[in-house]
Amino acid sequence: MLDAVYEVVSKGDHGVLMIDAPTGTGKTSCISSALAAASGKIVVAVRTVSQIDIYIEEIGKIWAKTRHRPEVAYMVGKQKICPLEGEFRGESVYAGCSRLKEWTKNFVSSRIGKSNAKIYDPALDNIPEEEPGYRTFCPYYLRSREGFELNGTAHFRRSGLALDVVERLKKTITPPSELLESCQGVCPYEIQSLYAKNCDIVIMNYSHLFSPDSQDIIFQWLEMESEKITLIIDEAHNLGDGVRAMNSRHLSMRMIDLAEREIEKFEGTLGQARLDETREESSWRREGIRIIRTILPRLKKFLQSKQDRMQEGEALLDADLFRTFLYNGIEDIEEALSYFSDVAVAVADLNLAESDRENLQGEIQPSLALVLLYLMDVESAEKDPSYQRKIVVVGAGGKRFAHLEVNNIDPAINIRRITDNINATIMLSGTFSPLDAYELYCLGEENRASKLSLPNPFPKENRLLMATKKATTQLDMREDADNREEISGHIRSIIECVPGSVAIFFTSYPMMNNYREVCLSSCKKAGKKLCIEPRSSEEVPHFLQDFFRLAGKGGGVLTGVCGGKLAEGIDYKGEALNGVAVVGLPLAVYDEIQKEINSYYTRKYGRAKGMLIAYTLPAVNRGLQAAGRVIRSESERGVILFCDRRFGDNSQGSVKEYLPLWVREDLILVDASEGREIILRKIAEWRTKGLHLNQSLLDKRQNNASISANQETMKMPRRSKAAKTGKRDLRELAKALGLGSSSNSAAKPSSKN
Repeated sequence: MLDAVYEVVSKGDHGVLMIDAPTGTGKTSCISSALAAASGKIVVAVRTVSQIDIYIEEIGKIWAKTRHRPEVAYMVGKQKICPLEGEFRGESVYAGCSRLKEWTKNFVSSRIGKSNAKIYDPALDNIPEEEPGYRTFCPYYLRSREGFELNGTAHFRRSGLALDVVERLKKTITPPSELLESCQGVCPYEIQSLYAKNCDIVIMNYSHLFSPDSQDIIFQWLEMESEKITLIIDEAHNLGDGVRAMNSRHLSMRMIDLAEREIEKFEGTLGQARLDETREESSWRREGIRIIRTILPRLKKFLQSKQDRMQEGEALLDADLFRTFLYNGIEDIEEALSYFSDVAVAVADLNLAESDRENLQGEIQPSLALVLLYLMDVESAEKDPSYQRKIVVVGAGGKRFAHLEVNNIDPAINIRRITDNINATIMLSGTFSPLDAYELYCLGEENRASKLSLPNPFPKENRLLMATKKATTQLDMREDADNREEISGHIRSIIECVPGSVAIFFTSYPMMNNYREVCLSSCKKAGKKLCIEPRSSEEVPHFLQDFFRLAGKGGGVLTGVCGGKLAEGIDYKGEALNGVAVVGLPLAVYDEIQKEINSYYTRKYGRAKGMLIAYTLPAVNRGLQAAGRVIRSESERGVILFCDRRFGDNSQGSVKEYLPLWVREDLILVDASEGREIILRKIAEWRTKGLHLNQSLLDKRQNNASISANQETMKMPRRSKAAKTGKRDLRELAKALGLGSSSNSAAKPSSKN
């Protein structure tokens, strides 16, 4: 794997390497191989903030084991790191930040020239303390800037204190949880953006690279040369769906309300200003305002009608009806949107924006512009079948809220805009099977990438993989009494026969509720506590703490849904989880929205490949992700059950065909009674070998203690005077490891899976 990464990165030429590597194969170590081969910056794209820590730890190992000291920065959203986030009442952190930044600049401007110094340095000033929630400037942003006057105008630059903080960060490895303390009172977001421009590695969210609002400006903002960028995409099985979500335009009632406030402010500005312009020059303003004053009320009326009459859920938007209602009396839609655009640009230029969103530079995006972008995408959908228009109604607090969406359901174009213009791309995942299908989904072309599949590195005897012979959640069998009893029997076996904590993941919340009594009855019999996945994300951390504590108290039984908050991205280490059952094949709801997606991919790739990419592949991945919560290290043991006969079906084109090779080879087909006996025999076998299911817990705790001690030692590593920096050190390491040598040719990636 490391050799394959080295080869692709050193060769460059916009190469893409897709690696399917199960848990335990050391995927994050690819960053050392990429550093050894790359001549420019490494960008690591992650899905969640928690994944940053994994790479921080890996870079710490490079510091400890080589003479190289790669500098690492990361980009984290303001809502995660803003010290004043809790003070913004009734507005988003972005809107609150924008307001305080503007007030801070006014504060700095007022201080310039009040002393003999030509430059105002806040570090030398006695900054007044202000009451939280009633601030007139941001003390953190203030310390990030110095002000000076040039030709009667105030200008701003990075403060000496901010530059000093960045220099200190270069001498250590600082995880996100410690960033605020390390910034010494300077805005963490400003420190991030400053440090990211000159570091060796920058870790950022998918959205920084692949969203329509930042894809064109991220390289310019961070002063990165695209041809010298090597991109590592973590958890790349999520990339396609993530890019689809990012390339969505939403239109809500709040956005329309804010847009109306912007147009009112714009009209007020025009009334106060004495504009020296001809009648022709002013006509676009009047026409733009007229168009906007016509469209915004109609949008509100349309949304209100859907909010009042439509049931909760999603539905395709009747585009003809929507456009006829919206543009009634407007002869030329394209021209009307052009006038709309002129006013939206003017609103931005005059700093009249009101919104809950901002761009990468921290500037609030006008709601008028966001409404315009939605309307333009609706028009694009008239010609481009990859755009899908829909209405969404959700309930909260006894009320219902509607919004409109336009989604680009094909992520390949936006992904290729990055991969085809940088040095090389490494896509990593533990559930990337089959690679050929993910290549089509993410890159839109066969043989665009080299591919590498690695076997499961954990001992085969430490796992028991089963799939059901009879049980299924197929629609026509769900209410069949024998089938329900078969599913219930498998659930009982996992709860009652596997010692300690287990998880049962269903295809939906209604199905989870249907088998709640079965789970509850088995929990009582086994002396375990039933823990039901909470609906609110805010409850998850506390929920997991309670569940993890049950591991040493007889165990708990977690019930949740595939693709949900607890089935992906959570590490259930040690004795936290000893068994998992995936009840059903977690296919998407087969509604009009899904049918349209299926139709698009079927037209593009043919029926077999199209249905695989659009419908089957996401379900297989959700199932594998849920099953992968157990057995997170080579010393752990666990039981995995795919409780649906479609996982074990050997016919051509079946689900089993798309499972990883190691899963297909290990899978045992059982009915409920056979499964129970096999589980009991396997548990007895592990016990007779003197190793209980949770034997690894003590070793893991000892290892964790050792790791913690090492991390404390590494926390503030200093550069040795004799140490040499630069790529030469890692290239020496690469040679020592045999990376790029002909002797490792067998490890080179292939264009075949």
